[in-house]
Amino acid sequence: MLDVVKEMPIEIISELKDNVLKKAGQLKVKYKISLADSVALAETIIINGSLVTSDHHEFEPIEKTENIKINWFR
Repeated sequence: MLDVVKEMPIEIISELKDNVLKKAGQLKVKYKISLADSVALAETIIINGSLVTSDHHEFEPIEKTENIKINWFR
């Protein structure tokens, strides 16, 4: 599966920078979301990327208040 993912036009981030961790902490407090969701959201905001998720419950309210692009599946 990893080989398939590596061939996709996506960037795999294997290290978190300090600015991502700081932003993730701010988002976690603001939205009361999981640590994993806050890290994904922070990275998305910082790199001005797109978040791919099926978690409507967690991210629909955030999509309305943050300037992010979410690609929904399922």
